[in-house]
Amino acid sequence: MSESARKHRYLYRIPLYEIDLGNALYHGNYFHLFEIARDDFWRSIGFPYSRIMEGRMHLTIVESHCRYRKPLCYDEEVQITTSVNKIGSRSIILHQEIIRPEKEELCTEATINMVCVTFEGKPTLLPDDFKRLLKNWIMGQE
Repeated sequence: MSESARKHRYLYRIPLYEIDLGNALYHGNYFHLFEIARDDFWRSIGFPYSRIMEGRMHLTIVESHCRYRKPLCYDEEVQITTSVNKIGSRSIILHQEIIRPEKEELCTEATINMVCVTFEGKPTLLPDDFKRLLKNWIMGQE
């Protein structure tokens, strides 16, 4: 499946506790923002992450690439977008961006490769319902 042009959007205001001594969002904390937006994305398609966990599975990140373009500061409102690059039998690749919405300015982008694994740590197939909902969302059929 090729990259989706469709993007899920999540608004977030940068809290003080995420800021480092340089008065910007600490580089490791960007992944908190991506996680929050992914969690909202799963919920928005009708498959909250808790449903994956009820199946004694989780999506583990096996690869990530993050490009920091512009720093984010305390109290800025940002938009975190999530799009689907690829759905495999056991994996999903997402592209996420953090944007200053008032300027449409790209600040940070990441590609996240996740694999479905059992609680015992063995790779397993993505749930069929999850894949169907993702594909429907990509096609605008939710």
